[in-house]
Amino acid sequence: MKVRYSQDEQILKKILNTIINSTAGLKHALIIDETGITILNESKFHFIDNDTSVEKIGAIGGAVFVAGEEQGQILGYGGIRVQITEYQDGMIFAAKIGSGVLCIATDSNVQIGFIRALLKKWAPQIAKILTAYLKDDKTSSSDKLKELLSSDLTF
Repeated sequence: MKVRYSQDEQILKKILNTIINSTAGLKHALIIDETGITILNESKFHFIDNDTSVEKIGAIGGAVFVAGEEQGQILGYGGIRVQITEYQDGMIFAAKIGSGVLCIATDSNVQIGFIRALLKKWAPQIAKILTAYLKDDKTSSSDKLKELLSSDLTF
């Protein structure tokens, strides 16, 4: 079954594809909302159960990002620019993009400065498209709900 993407989704997928193919060592790029729901993703490698694993990365990534933001607020440091989590065999980079978060999962030997530059380069463009995309989605959902509630229901 072929998935149909809106124009905004197609542009975001192209950006994620550009990011993921910009250098060796990048594995996954995800756009998640502030609650951790994965909006879109692009991967070089696939999990055995790709949808479940991507959703888990998004959910956990969102929770970790929100916790880090809260920690920064408590310390008086302000919002997060880039959150980097370094593991034994890889890293996860996360950056705020409007009302979402861009997460990039990498090998452990990537150039941290290059990944930070990628985030800085693409975050404003993704944020702009994501804001419009989420606004359109809310409007569409609201219109559908209004239509449903205003229709004559006959039983």
